[in-house]
Amino acid sequence: GAAPLGKDLQDAFMAKIPNAVLGQGYGMTEAGPVLAMCLAFAKEPFKVKSGSCGTVVRNAELKVVDPDTGAALGRNQPGEICVRGKQIMIGYLNDPESTKNTIDKDGWLHTGDIGLVDDDDEIFIVDRLKEIIKYKGFQVPP
Repeated sequence: GAAPLGKDLQDAFMAKIPNAVLGQGYGMTEAGPVLAMCLAFAKEPFKVKSGSCGTVVRNAELKVVDPDTGAALGRNQPGEICVRGKQIMIGYLNDPESTKNTIDKDGWLHTGDIGLVDDDDEIFIVDRLKEIIKYKGFQVPP
């Protein structure tokens, strides 16, 4: 995984190299791996906002929930990103506890990422619920 490209860094980069095409996607192994894609790289490029990782891909649903209550949040409100679709994993091999902690009873995969969806359906990732370092396939808390 990687940290999201924030608006400030993207704007600073574009100020130095204004003709560059810069964009980002969003995904994770458990989700297929692509959940959102920046349309700046499409055959007919579409301008996206700085810091956006694009819009959710076809055949996937995305919602933002309050990490404490699980209640769905409205547009432009940061919360935990949850995704659902046929491309989402069915669970962790031989680890039902981790599966239960990641995928809820309605099939929503809780990503652990904090983000928001704006009025134009663009997704912005702003933080993580927990910080984890991955080392040789193992998750190690800092």
